[in-house]
Amino acid sequence: MTKEEALIRSILGPIKGGVRTFACAIEITSHLLFEENMAQDDILVTKHVYPEVARKTDKSYVAVARQLERMGNLCWDRLSKEERKLYIGRQLQDIRAPRDMLFYLAFYCYFDKPYYEIVEANPELLFQGNGGKKD
Repeated sequence: MTKEEALIRSILGPIKGGVRTFACAIEITSHLLFEENMAQDDILVTKHVYPEVARKTDKSYVAVARQLERMGNLCWDRLSKEERKLYIGRQLQDIRAPRDMLFYLAFYCYFDKPYYEIVEANPELLFQGNGGKKD
């Protein structure tokens, strides 16, 4: 089980479908951010993440898009206020879109710290990659 799968299962529990697809999307998002050095605002999940997940999982683009949106929403819905603080770094009331969970969880998997904690200490990460260096 990958680190991403373990994280998703810690949030959702023993669910059946979508975990590997969502884990793959988190891995790709992390790769784009921290190895390809893409700025978060430059990553278009429908252009950069969904097609790559579809290719790697041998699923259609439409199926991947639906599954990732469902899983992003499900993760958000299952997180308690305390868990939001743990994984995200703030007790947000809502997310703008399910794609936000990809970024939050990619940062958490990569740094083992919540998104907002990392961004507040390293705001440049929002605008440029960090060359793959961990904190």
